[in-house]
Amino acid sequence: MANLKSAIITTIISNLDSDEFCRDDFDVDFPGGSSTLAEIFFRAAPRYSFIIDESYEGNKVAIAISLQDSSYKKVLRTTESPGDYRNDEIHVHSDIWSAVSRIPVWVKNVREDLIHSREVVGTDVDELVNEFQENIDENIDDQDEYFKEDEKDALVQKLNELQKRVSKLEEELRLDPKDTEEIERAIEKSKSDMAVYPKGVWYKTFGTKLIKLLRQALNTKEGREIAVDITKKLFSS
Repeated sequence: MANLKSAIITTIISNLDSDEFCRDDFDVDFPGGSSTLAEIFFRAAPRYSFIIDESYEGNKVAIAISLQDSSYKKVLRTTESPGDYRNDEIHVHSDIWSAVSRIPVWVKNVREDLIHSREVVGTDVDELVNEFQENIDENIDDQDEYFKEDEKDALVQKLNELQKRVSKLEEELRLDPKDTEEIERAIEKSKSDMAVYPKGVWYKTFGTKLIKLLRQALNTKEGREIAVDITKKLFSS
């Protein structure tokens, strides 16, 4: 038998229906005989969960000895994943209705996290960026120094060749013109940055930006290979 009253259970269930999701999108359990009062999991992605349980405020050792001590207050908690700003959050409530009122907020947080998960940089991109920056550390000894004129001239020639290659890729792979424009703006900016950034900063910041933009424009395995090839040629001596 569930710990919670039927009226509260009904309210919890109704709070799971929204414009985006319905009650059937969630696995819901109302345990009996435990401190956990309700457990909710988003079926499509069970990492998203909402749990209501009872806890006690005060010293844990003293609480274990005597839960009857009036100095220890029973509280209700909601453990939410995702929370308002963390992946896991705990909120303390003065009553059950306050705890239940968090469910629509949690449902909204689930939707927002699903939407923005696509924008999070993937592991393969992280590895590529790390590999690139490690390569700079290994091969550029004078990272704190500034570019000499002949070095800038050589890099500008490479950047001009890169712009030509990007234009060809736009035609061959039908890239979005907005993506190619963004790459070209980054290239032009990098030319002026040579005069103000130390070598190490210039290589790492422009290289990382270039990798990101190429991956964005060429969002395939082939695109990753092209990004690797371009960055290797651009930053090789």
